[in-house]
Amino acid sequence: MNTLREWSPLVDLVNKIPSSVQRGLLFHDVSITCVDLVEEFIALGSNVGLVFWYNRKTGTVERLATDGGGGSPELTRVRIASTVEYMVAAGCRAGQVNIFQIPKTPPPDVCAELLLKAKPIERYTVRGLHRAGVCELVWSKNGMRLFSGDTAGSVVLTEIGYASKTCQSREIINERYEIVQMDLYRGKLLVSSSFRTVICSPEEEEGGQRWRVAQVGKKDRRMLAPFGAVFASVHGRQQIVATRSGFRLWLADGEGNVAQTLIFKELMRAPCPEIGLLNPSRNPIRIPTTFGKLYPFEDRRMVTVANGALFLLDLERMAVVGSLTRLRHILDVAVDRNEILIVESGRSLVRIGTLPDSSQSTIVLKNLELFVSAESQIVQADECCEEAPAELLVHNGESPGSSLTGDDRVDRPNAGDGVEEDARLIDSHMKKLELFDTLNELKYDESILFKSGRSRRKHRSKLTNPIVEIGQIPKEIEPDNGEPSGS
Repeated sequence: MNTLREWSPLVDLVNKIPSSVQRGLLFHDVSITCVDLVEEFIALGSNVGLVFWYNRKTGTVERLATDGGGGSPELTRVRIASTVEYMVAAGCRAGQVNIFQIPKTPPPDVCAELLLKAKPIERYTVRGLHRAGVCELVWSKNGMRLFSGDTAGSVVLTEIGYASKTCQSREIINERYEIVQMDLYRGKLLVSSSFRTVICSPEEEEGGQRWRVAQVGKKDRRMLAPFGAVFASVHGRQQIVATRSGFRLWLADGEGNVAQTLIFKELMRAPCPEIGLLNPSRNPIRIPTTFGKLYPFEDRRMVTVANGALFLLDLERMAVVGSLTRLRHILDVAVDRNEILIVESGRSLVRIGTLPDSSQSTIVLKNLELFVSAESQIVQADECCEEAPAELLVHNGESPGSSLTGDDRVDRPNAGDGVEEDARLIDSHMKKLELFDTLNELKYDESILFKSGRSRRKHRSKLTNPIVEIGQIPKEIEPDNGEPSGS
């Protein structure tokens, strides 16, 4: 089993996110608020209503502009579904949900006619159903159904018709308390609010479809808390894993009957391996009082977040495999197979994984430990010696072509202390001059030079894939400010 750690910083990705964008006459600072990932792409939500669509293979970033509708443009949740096409859902603090349908690149063996027909990015917008900020999203596997929950407890189902280019949305349940986490398995929707955890099952009846609600466990919570719940495979069968107070986890069946309670209270007091970070905080997080959201990781392990700390649990062996207590903050977490993405702050993104990022070759030196990916090779260089400058040889009474070293000349018995000191000063001065000459001859990127005054913005061509608002006139997105050109 490979060690879970941070392999390389995501500085290159963060630097591709603009530090500010212009809205009318004002400039707004850009901060990362939420994240999700699949094998090929990373979606980053921001506080300015833009989704940054990062291609992990090519390293390019595309901007997806949401329709804020006059409300707060800050995005609070983003989720990706990889089906025939990429479906990206983004929920904002104003209560709107934007859905982007992004076509996949055809494989090279398809006919040339399909390659020439580049489909645009299409956007669906869900308005008027959420009266509070969207805090949770979950996709069905085929990408045709999206469930969204808000801070007021409302859960909305959006069904997308790809053939008719329409989407229908309706509220299915209302828990009246903030939705903490949702998960979907075989048509059953697991909803965990700050008050309770319920299983929602669809039932057909006259006049439409209704949802039957069953509570997980018979005991109510003693307090409101951000407890999470997910479907996960434990002991070889699919079960519901829900967090409870006091470092407890419930294992329940599909009807909400609790079969087992896992208690990690004593295990949390014992020391456990710390997940390695390249830039850890000097002030570790204190041990939290309870688990929060849950994220299945690899086969049988579970990631949980609580009070700014992250823990890796093994439910079958009843062990705390690892902990991450030296992060500054945890704004959002996304887990996919063997890697974890953490939004540490508005301009800081941390990737934790058991393997290096396959799309990057990584060589990182930290605490005299070398982490090298399989694509990288290290060759030890031969030791080299620097020859003494000619001026020093003349100063000590030797010819410029002499083969004696500087130490042999300085250590002559007839050389005085003043001559020895002068030789050292000259030697040091000549080495500095040679270093400056070498630096001056190096080639550099002119974009790093500081230029006074406000530079003119260069004209850039529009994106080849414009975003088409369903039911509206197609609009194109300018990459300079990420807004539709018609706005």
